[in-house]
Amino acid sequence: MGVEALPTLTIVIPAYNEAARLGRSLPQLLAFLRTLPGGGRVLVVDDGSGDGTAAAARAHMPAHPELQVLTLARQQGKGAAVRAGMLAASTEIIGYMDADLSTSLRHVPDAAAAIEGGADVVIGSRALRRSLTRVPQPRYRRAGARAFRELARAVGALPHVPDTQCGFKFFRRAAAHDLFGSTVIDRWMFDLEVLRLSRHRGYRVVQLPVEWSNDPDSRLRLTVDTLRMGRDLARIRWRFGAGRYGPAGRRA
Repeated sequence: MGVEALPTLTIVIPAYNEAARLGRSLPQLLAFLRTLPGGGRVLVVDDGSGDGTAAAARAHMPAHPELQVLTLARQQGKGAAVRAGMLAASTEIIGYMDADLSTSLRHVPDAAAAIEGGADVVIGSRALRRSLTRVPQPRYRRAGARAFRELARAVGALPHVPDTQCGFKFFRRAAAHDLFGSTVIDRWMFDLEVLRLSRHRGYRVVQLPVEWSNDPDSRLRLTVDTLRMGRDLARIRWRFGAGRYGPAGRRA
């Protein structure tokens, strides 16, 4: 009997009060990964939820040994949950997706192929020519996204990347552990910090057009979280200016 190939892919799912949504999306994700050559692993990171998110995820573990659940002691933010999962994963390719699977799963093999072809970081983009938005965000959210892009540009963030916030990003393991081992932003702006650090350290970043559908049950609170975004953007800019991320081009 031959030795079964180990999975080369892990998908991290950050989850805060997502018990109901994981009941729908986890079976879909696990079934999809079983169709891939070599399969894949799923790591759900419960960000200190109060609704039984971890228990809802663990209910699928007896039938799916490729599923793991990591629980944070208290809510720290999406960035902290993603960081914990990315650093805990050990496969050659590590990515993260939102619990609602708003980005089509058909792009997972595309992201893996790009990394196998030489990319260090692959980011889904809803702003490229061949991208497709099946269910758009409401008008006020689109206006907020445009305002955010202008604010991000004002603090020197990635003018060549039109969509930094899509929750679909994959990394070569060495790059994932280096980047997430160096980041400090715990909430929504962690994507921007990781991407700017990727460029700073000389990693090859590839953008992938994706099919995406908005989920109206957003965890983003426009008042409180917008203020935090501004604070975190300023913190990222200050840390780069102070050399807190090390010299340009250095990979750990």
